[in-house]
Amino acid sequence: MKKFLQQILASFIGNLAGLFFFFALSGAGLLIFFFALLLSGNTPKIENQSALVFNLNTQISDSQSESNLSSLISSNNTQTLTLREITLAINTAAKDNRITTLFLDGSQGNITTGYASLTEIRTALENFKASGKKIIAYNVSTGETDYFLTSIADEINLNPIGGMEMNGFASSQLFFASGLEKYGIGSQIIRVGKYKSAVEPFTRNDFSPESEIQTSELLDDLWDSYLEVITKNRPLKTGEINNIADNKGILQPEEAKDLKLVDQLIYEDQIIDRLKTITNSKDEDTFHQVTIRDYLTANTSSDTPQNNKIAILYVEGSIVDGEGRIREVGSNRFVNEIRKIRQDKNIKGVVVRINSPGGSAVASELILRELQLTASEKPLVISMGDVAASGGYWIATAGERIFASNNTITGSIGVFGLLFNIENIANQNGISNDVIKTNQFADLGNTFKPKTEPELAIFQQGVEKIYELFLERVSLSRNLPVSKVVDIAQGRVWSGKSAQKIGLVDEIGGLDASIQYLNEKLQLNDNYDIVSYPESRTWEIELINRLNNTKLANNLTDKEILTKIIWELNTELNLKDILQNPHQVYSILPYKLNIK
Repeated sequence: MKKFLQQILASFIGNLAGLFFFFALSGAGLLIFFFALLLSGNTPKIENQSALVFNLNTQISDSQSESNLSSLISSNNTQTLTLREITLAINTAAKDNRITTLFLDGSQGNITTGYASLTEIRTALENFKASGKKIIAYNVSTGETDYFLTSIADEINLNPIGGMEMNGFASSQLFFASGLEKYGIGSQIIRVGKYKSAVEPFTRNDFSPESEIQTSELLDDLWDSYLEVITKNRPLKTGEINNIADNKGILQPEEAKDLKLVDQLIYEDQIIDRLKTITNSKDEDTFHQVTIRDYLTANTSSDTPQNNKIAILYVEGSIVDGEGRIREVGSNRFVNEIRKIRQDKNIKGVVVRINSPGGSAVASELILRELQLTASEKPLVISMGDVAASGGYWIATAGERIFASNNTITGSIGVFGLLFNIENIANQNGISNDVIKTNQFADLGNTFKPKTEPELAIFQQGVEKIYELFLERVSLSRNLPVSKVVDIAQGRVWSGKSAQKIGLVDEIGGLDASIQYLNEKLQLNDNYDIVSYPESRTWEIELINRLNNTKLANNLTDKEILTKIIWELNTELNLKDILQNPHQVYSILPYKLNIK
């Protein structure tokens, strides 16, 4: 095993192999090294009249990021923070006399986070601004996502060589039907819900009329919410922004200033000088500042732990059967985590934070069952992030109250099955398949032939049963007649704003709002600790687990095991994993919405 691990490190981290060998000479070497680093670290010092710096290129996730191999060997050193870390730092700084300014720093890159998450950050920024403190923003170039935050600033600064994108929202989709046909790969679908279009990329070459309608209306909803937000603190009207989006799209810096989208065109050194003045540090190399991570470190509470706890269960990623990989919601793993929450007597309430497009219907039901059992013993509410759709909404039906952002993408209450066959491509390459069987449906899983009508009927029956169960779950949870649920289901996607109007969501609010709801319901008077589930995994632990499991399950060489595991750990082909569901029934978003 030791030799095998050395081979892995040599293959992927060649220039660090010597360092690994050095520490491997002593079993405690690596432990001593990290312990020494820990001891050498100093608590960041916060000067009076400091600026809290929020780097806009920060990678933002709901839960603590789980590292994979690609992140280990990547040269990208972008800072990663959780959404709650950011909002907590901003809200705390609003009351901190040492912090006078908040600097939204876009000099190193742009925001890539979804609008629901950005809405929660913007709420914290509004709180900061309401305290009477300034917010100053600077970008080299800026787009809609950056402007969603920076539009709240007292001063919006843009580099004179930069530019500004303001051209509306669009969503594009790849379609593979002709490609699959060209290469002799057949596909058959079974689905319930006319808007449940997750299968369309494999069966069509363009959007269906139903997909076009729902996507258009969703984008209009999101764009209207966007316009409402960015015009709130600027001398602009929604009609003016739409005129820019229709006739300009990309603005030169001078145009952005003339149209009052930004206040000043200045270089980075000039904004630093401006911040030096604000923070009373003119004679120093740079302004008094503290990053969000350092600010949180410096303000780590030493209070006595509370017996009362609120658990946040982060359901983040595609929902799959089994344990799931890093950044996936594996049903077995999450069932165990939910049981831990239920059995912990100090946990008084639970927030289920969902940021998932769905996935396996069976896995969703297994997770839902454990949440329902937990909800029978302690209050449980749902907080929706950027996406809580299909299987993500299935899980949400466990909550007594559902919180979402106007910009949350939710709904997609529908079910589908997708069946591929490779008969044509096999025949084209001289490969044939013959079957001897004892019963009519013994070869139901044969991928070398298309399914017959009786076989398709079996799968259709399974899909319809799951759909009926989905409707029942929603009906009971939302106290709606099944007939009403049928009208708003059909696999259709809704914005959080529209979902509230039709009864799928209770309240517009973020993660903090859901926590506050439990605080008040349980009468905790702010005397509680937050505990997070599930425990974050690293690629090292994941690799060791997979090495053991793979070697036990397969008679493979070390090289074959390495190839198999590295591919699994380092791929982004989420659909491949979702479609491993043995029941072949899924509840997932119509397609991966890529809104720009």
